[in-house]
Amino acid sequence: MTDRDLPVSTIEAPLRVRGKYFRADDKAVFVKAVTFGPFPAGAFPDEGRNQLERIRNELGANAIRLYEIPSLSFMHDCARIGLRVFITLPWSQHIDFVREESVIEEAEALLLATVEKFRGHPALAGYFVGNEIETTLVRWMGRRKVRELIERLIDFGHECDPDALFSYANYPSTEYLIPGNQDFVAFNLYLEQRENLALYLNRLQNLSGNKPLLISEFGVDARTHGELTQAEMLEWHIEEACLAGAAGTTIFAWSDLWQRGGNTIEDYDFGFMRRDKTPRPSVDVVRECWEPLVRTSDVVELSAAPKMSVIVCTYRGSATLVECLDSLVALEYPNYEVILVNDGSDERVSELTSTYDSIREIAIDHQGLSAARNIGAKEASGDVFVYTDDDCIAEPDWLTWIAKQFLEDETLGCAGGPNIPPEPETDMQARIIAAPGGPSHVLLSDNRAEHLPGCNLAVRREVFEEVGGFNPIFRAAGDDVDFCWRVMEAGYELGFHAAAFVWHHRRFTPGAYLRQQVGYGKAEALLLPLHSKRFRGLGGAVWNGYVYTPKAPGGGFVYHGHYGYEPFQLIYPDQDSGLGEVCLHVLWWVMIFVSIALGVLSPWWLVVTVLMLGATLRISWRRAKRARIEPKFDGVSARVSVAALFLAQGFLRSGVRLVRGWKYAKWSRGLEVMTTATWRKVASGWWKLGDEKSFWSENGTGRDELLSGILDSYPGAKVDETGRTDVILREGLLWNWSMVTATEYHADNKRLTRTRLLARPSLLTRMIVLPLLLVAPFALFFNPAIPDFVGPVVVVVGFMAARIFMKLRRPEVIRVAERLGMDTINS
Repeated sequence: MTDRDLPVSTIEAPLRVRGKYFRADDKAVFVKAVTFGPFPAGAFPDEGRNQLERIRNELGANAIRLYEIPSLSFMHDCARIGLRVFITLPWSQHIDFVREESVIEEAEALLLATVEKFRGHPALAGYFVGNEIETTLVRWMGRRKVRELIERLIDFGHECDPDALFSYANYPSTEYLIPGNQDFVAFNLYLEQRENLALYLNRLQNLSGNKPLLISEFGVDARTHGELTQAEMLEWHIEEACLAGAAGTTIFAWSDLWQRGGNTIEDYDFGFMRRDKTPRPSVDVVRECWEPLVRTSDVVELSAAPKMSVIVCTYRGSATLVECLDSLVALEYPNYEVILVNDGSDERVSELTSTYDSIREIAIDHQGLSAARNIGAKEASGDVFVYTDDDCIAEPDWLTWIAKQFLEDETLGCAGGPNIPPEPETDMQARIIAAPGGPSHVLLSDNRAEHLPGCNLAVRREVFEEVGGFNPIFRAAGDDVDFCWRVMEAGYELGFHAAAFVWHHRRFTPGAYLRQQVGYGKAEALLLPLHSKRFRGLGGAVWNGYVYTPKAPGGGFVYHGHYGYEPFQLIYPDQDSGLGEVCLHVLWWVMIFVSIALGVLSPWWLVVTVLMLGATLRISWRRAKRARIEPKFDGVSARVSVAALFLAQGFLRSGVRLVRGWKYAKWSRGLEVMTTATWRKVASGWWKLGDEKSFWSENGTGRDELLSGILDSYPGAKVDETGRTDVILREGLLWNWSMVTATEYHADNKRLTRTRLLARPSLLTRMIVLPLLLVAPFALFFNPAIPDFVGPVVVVVGFMAARIFMKLRRPEVIRVAERLGMDTINS
């Protein structure tokens, strides 16, 4: 849009994201949205524009969500009234768009036209490039492929309009489908129990990582629950969304009049407006909830305001100190003090601190981080000691969220939240943020931690005194790890809340980053004799929880449930492979160099060298691909640089830990890790073969009827309760056979059901094949009499046998489909 096309607007600034919140002019904005349409033909003339004033004034909403592309004049009216607009891109996501590449191309064309139409429009809030792709269809296409295609749309959107916000409206049945490049995380939720909603919102906050969480749909059916109960449920939904620190919520829907796929929906009454266009009681209730909301913490009501002593320890940290202190004196909490411990009595630090009347400086000789933190606690007068670093910036409501945790749970010894790196200004900063080994919390559950970094760590005074404070042997790092472990050993828990976050600068240069990792290696060597049971030999610490890292979702086990219909398909995140850590360890590099030296005696050792080096490069590259890099700095060169940082970090950190802590390590634990990791690889699924067939139905017959028929037709067949597949046809000695299906829903109750017959090698086959694969090259090298083609022939024969079995079984599947009136489609 050109400047002369811009409408009169009461919206002062475009919507942006920063940290866990939406922002406008850098001020937090809580999104108060309602879904609008799609309406049946004639329900609301002129795109329903006569309803916009009511939405803004009677409901108090500041945004709407659309499921169709609006006209430019509609957007102009929204801008004039003060309503931001989230536009959902309507495309054919109900079919197998991985196979049908033209579908994505059409979606890109629609996205391009839409973005060009509304680029720079003041009413534009953002785009949803998709909405609730059906769970069994995602499983069919493959969650990684689906996520990659969603990310492709988001990338394309960013290319078309770098200033616009893009997301995907997810739902619990595909909670694992979280694009790494979206600007905010969005979920459609319909949880009708308050406690369940609160728990799941905490989970979604952690899945959202450093990004805002928007509830993109939440609704209550007034026909089922009654109008007063609807209003009550919407009220507690808004409260719980705020208490979880969500960035906004979207109520479904403005009106009972809505349609889907051209069919008017008559079975539900989710609207604020009845079918006769009169308002329900929920309008007034929601307006009263929304009216005072600016930040999510506005709903937090503290029963008391315990005095907080914010303690900042700095050693020559003047470069970032002003930002830190500015944020601390601006905290919106009624009862706190700020103490700065100047470790080393740096004159520049003293000069800067003296400009703040409310900050008390304590200058000491250089004694190290732990000693400085203990001195700060000794001088503090608060009930709670709150630690942060000189390169951190606090949000105004930071202490409110800390206090809330302590007041609600007396079992907490410590509390904290995330530390989020500010948006990078250079490509090198972006790469260092994506690199491993940064300060991160470790979660046991969605609101309980095993470790809280010292840059965002609060502790009760009495607990601090009970455990004896920080151990002064830790002069630069590791003190927070030791402290948290000792607090837990004393019987206390560590609380965590996603909204209690601080901004934390990462290192600015590769040299500074690598020096930091060397320091962490030294700290781990100090931790080894104190907490030997928490380390796996000479590897890193063993955590019972999940290490929070800024990486894109990739691995992990998803429980799909019966026929893939589980409503909450939770992803159980995989810990970083022990085998992967081995391949990045300094001892692995020693073995590589030894094999190179042995190559002088026998060229075969060079093959071993190539295999070992290839494994290391593969691990580092895979981890670099999963790392989250700011989109505008992303690219092949960025990924290569991050992979190099993975290699260097693993080498340096493990090397320092080895040199300084080898005599305290339990070497048997290291061997156990390698053995366990190798076994997991052997026991994993390996390859699978697939034979596909599709069936068309004119009368609404789909996968459920087909699967029932197959269970009746195959003796011994059973339902796969894990949901990885639908039906297990046979569990053989060497091969296992199963089937997975998906149904596409087309107009006029027509269905296309896709089937895939799968063959996987059994555990016995894997146990036989793996040793053969390892031994065969050596046998061929040392015994030339063995024909070279023996190995390939064995493999080909095995695969052909599996293929033949699938071909023999296919006619039975076709007969079942034909009995159900389904036609076979060539595919």
